[in-house]
Amino acid sequence: MSTREARERLAEAQAALARALAQGTPVPPGFDAERVHEAARSLLAKRRRSVERTWPRLAAALGDSFRARFDAWARENPMALETSALADGGRFAQALLTVSPFPEDAREELLAFELRYRLTEQGLVARRGFTLRTSRLGASRVLAARLPGGRVLRLRLPF
Repeated sequence: MSTREARERLAEAQAALARALAQGTPVPPGFDAERVHEAARSLLAKRRRSVERTWPRLAAALGDSFRARFDAWARENPMALETSALADGGRFAQALLTVSPFPEDAREELLAFELRYRLTEQGLVARRGFTLRTSRLGASRVLAARLPGGRVLRLRLPF
């Protein structure tokens, strides 16, 4: 086997290992399956804790169900190349909005995120200039504007 072939085989094995760790695909031959599964569980727990620290209101609002719901979502949504817990939590929050009632206690945290950032295919991008968002918070609707320079104005309207 040539050096080039050996490098290609090594690259393929490394890619398969990375998929097994991040996406739960079958463990490639030559690796200890139990150790790979344990490492994958550890990486998932680390990812969950990072989102939990970055999105504390969302984690608190979901309470005991946060762990199970995040883990289920994370298994279906492997981490993007960009490894930001803020972006990961934003994607998780967006997924919660589409499948179930979003926790009231976390709506303000999501609104603050959406005023400052947007999620793109390339990752998390800071918003520039004027941004306008609305959200239902409790019994009222909030109209929030982010002005150039970062100042945020909020106006509560009756629902």
